[in-house]
Amino acid sequence: MTRPATRVLVATACASLCLAFFFRGQLGNGFTLLLGDRHDGVIALSILEHWYNVLRGIEPWHRTAYFHPVPATLGYNDGYLLFGLIHAGFRALGADPFLSGELVNVATRAIGFAATLALGRRMLGLPFGWALLGAALFTISNNLFIRGSHVQLFSVSFVPLLALLAHGALAALWEGRRAALMAWGAGFCLLFAAMLLTGFYMAWYSAFLGGALLLAWLAVAGGAARRHLLAALRAQALPVAGLLGFAVLLNLPFLWLYLPKAAETGMHPWSDVIRSTPEPIDMLNVGQDNLLWGWLVRALNDAFRPGFPAWSERMTGLPPLLLACYAAALLWLLRGGEGLPPRRLALLRALGLASLVTWLLTIQVGGVTAWSLVYAYVPGARAPRAVARYQIFLTLAVIVLALAFLSARRWPRPVVAALAGLLLLEQANGYAPLFLDRPLENGRLEAVPPAPAGCRAFYVSAARAESRFDEAVADPYNHNTEAMIVAAVRHIPTINGISTFNPPHWPAGIPEDPGYLPSIEAYAKAWGVTGLCALDLRRMQWSGPEDR
Repeated sequence: MTRPATRVLVATACASLCLAFFFRGQLGNGFTLLLGDRHDGVIALSILEHWYNVLRGIEPWHRTAYFHPVPATLGYNDGYLLFGLIHAGFRALGADPFLSGELVNVATRAIGFAATLALGRRMLGLPFGWALLGAALFTISNNLFIRGSHVQLFSVSFVPLLALLAHGALAALWEGRRAALMAWGAGFCLLFAAMLLTGFYMAWYSAFLGGALLLAWLAVAGGAARRHLLAALRAQALPVAGLLGFAVLLNLPFLWLYLPKAAETGMHPWSDVIRSTPEPIDMLNVGQDNLLWGWLVRALNDAFRPGFPAWSERMTGLPPLLLACYAAALLWLLRGGEGLPPRRLALLRALGLASLVTWLLTIQVGGVTAWSLVYAYVPGARAPRAVARYQIFLTLAVIVLALAFLSARRWPRPVVAALAGLLLLEQANGYAPLFLDRPLENGRLEAVPPAPAGCRAFYVSAARAESRFDEAVADPYNHNTEAMIVAAVRHIPTINGISTFNPPHWPAGIPEDPGYLPSIEAYAKAWGVTGLCALDLRRMQWSGPEDR
């Protein structure tokens, strides 16, 4: 067997082990309990199912089956475009909606593994073993594992691929290879536009760090490098202008969909943002069930913030050993990055500076944080509410810098094996948010009878009363999320729904509230809904329009 073939085989085996480890809970329960819950998880599934419907010509791309008949309803939440395209493939192969949604998570993690491996080899020039370790660490990362109930965060899996495309385009620009610049650049533009319509957090964070990285590179690269870049831009002005025009064209659907919704909703108020802005402790808040460091998180919380909720949104930190390697890498680069070629040294120094500064911008001390300046002045910064999720995004940069440092040193083999083992082991966590009961939810979907004749849209007249994992039942999520998945799978629109933001005249409350039915009628009148029927999700019975 040739050496390349052997490496492909080893990489495939390593990827399979990483995926099996990350999804070990689902493998153990036979994919009966899945990531997420019947609230946020089902919202995401209804949007994935929306894209399956779009590809079959059942729904327009911008209008979901919920919030009927409000236009451009996809803009009230993340668009999940790339997830939806993958989901459509699994659905076409016969997977049910819930299984397909989990297979999308598996597929995105596999993409992240392959892209991180390629990034380590191509951008950093890492030896194969170190690049493989980087791909493994990224794939099984502790912070995404314990926050995996938020499906949109899996879009971080596309970040290494985006970085790979950006590196290819910039290298081609630097070297004057016009055709390669166009190819790599077009791929970057296309993926970034798709990421914006998939999960805004990771797309915006990519642009945020990318802007900081450019400024940092201009600061550290030196005059000769800056002059070379300027000369390259002049020489390739036409293809660069073409790529910019292509990027604008690709992002018109995103702007058309989301800018009006941003103006309508005002995005997130600062009071919501500051609650999920991390404190210094949260930089290593790996959760109290982390195999190696759970004791440390408990001790720090007890000492400095007793009573702090264990499952806070801020539980997105990085393990201490990986952070120590990252800190060592920053010092190594500051002292000259011995052994690195000049271009790579400038890139890594810039990445180190940009990652550290932008990370520190997110940190709050006593309710005071420099993120307030980002929130006030950086376009798009009011959309990401949970600022602590930036730490999930930064995991790739931390791994890249840590492994660039480690691979540049000569270590005895036993030390390398022990170090790699500990770096992998500290990603292990005993907590997994597996709260979506696939057999139960599929059974409920199948129990919904066909809608009566003349029923053009529906609302929920009674919600389920049972709770599988202590989910709230007297809660607006209970009936709205189930209505969303029924509408998407059964292809009958609903005026119900719940999202990051909700449309004007949205019928708030729950079916048991005295004001619920009047709010349904007010919504129907405001939006001109006709043929409205009711679905009782307790008895699984319809009431037709003629009964109202």
